[in-house]
Amino acid sequence: MHIALSLILLSSVSSSVMAQAETDLPLTEATQQVNVASSRDPDWKPYRKMLDGIDAFDRYHSLAPQAQLKFILRPQQPQLATADLKLRIVGDNVSVEIPIAADMTFSVPRDDSAAKDDADLRLSAKKGLFRWRPDIHSAGIPPGTRRLGDLRLECEVRWAVDKFDASLIKLAYLVPLGGVCHTSRSRVFYSTNAPITGATLVSGSRRERLPAERLDAKDRARYAPPLHDQSWPDDTLVEFELTVPNNATKADAVSLP
Repeated sequence: MHIALSLILLSSVSSSVMAQAETDLPLTEATQQVNVASSRDPDWKPYRKMLDGIDAFDRYHSLAPQAQLKFILRPQQPQLATADLKLRIVGDNVSVEIPIAADMTFSVPRDDSAAKDDADLRLSAKKGLFRWRPDIHSAGIPPGTRRLGDLRLECEVRWAVDKFDASLIKLAYLVPLGGVCHTSRSRVFYSTNAPITGATLVSGSRRERLPAERLDAKDRARYAPPLHDQSWPDDTLVEFELTVPNNATKADAVSLP
């Protein structure tokens, strides 16, 4: 879908977008929504849109030059059975199986036939039980931390896949700003595997705690690093302050799924 944006449209809708800013969604504060209302399963994307994400990974690979692009399935209910899940690229004339690893990650291959066939990714599960996310991790990162460049690259992939499903109002506001990954007027939330009480950016001797508005007050396992702030280099680490049981350690309590 190609959308023409104008300065007149931008000025007329910006106040409406800001009124919708605070929502309990992974992308908030004047950003597009990851969960898309359409005739397709909102959890899954046409194969061509996934290719847009792969292209974005290649374009912005310098953010995490040692990392590979993977995606991860995230169950939306506790104790969902995952052993027999099957993921395929399916079209009228093509069917390609995508292996799912034990950690629920998978890679999307490039396939010209699937792109021409207007194929979709299909999971052998009922709608709404799983979500997909990019899963990008540079090697050698200390346990219990995330690298800022990895998070920036994940954002670029998500935005590339999802942006054309965003509403006209949100696109009109966000596109001139460079998209959700490049503006201070958006907050992109990421999840940890355990509740956190805080998060701190660390780059050399510089340390700065994330302000309260960049922690989700409703979901204590979500945080929004300042992806747009280029004063923090890509090798910046996000260190987490954890709420952990007495029999757990920080090292095994948190990572971004």
